[in-house]
Amino acid sequence: MSQSKLRYYLDENMDPDISEQLRRHGVDALAARDVGLLQVADGVKLRYAAAHGRILCTKDSDFADPVKWEVKHDGVAFFPDRSVSIGYAVNALLELYRNETAENMKNSLRYL
Repeated sequence: MSQSKLRYYLDENMDPDISEQLRRHGVDALAARDVGLLQVADGVKLRYAAAHGRILCTKDSDFADPVKWEVKHDGVAFFPDRSVSIGYAVNALLELYRNETAENMKNSLRYL
């Protein structure tokens, strides 16, 4: 049985270099600048990620409270440390990619 792999969408709070490094590792990752979604409302970010089957990756603490979520989504990868390094973020998202499935991530929140 094939497990579907994670696909990431990094909002503007995440350095776009993270998505570039993830792609070098064969991971499907897009940054907000790649899709023209800079400085949009939180709901737009989450709906975009959900519509495209992507995990929303963010440092935005508004996403740390699942009660605020109004839509079904494919998961949120939340970095509570806003000063997290690019290397740490890449490694954490690679670890999640290697150890989790898209099915298990649906409507979940992961602190990284």
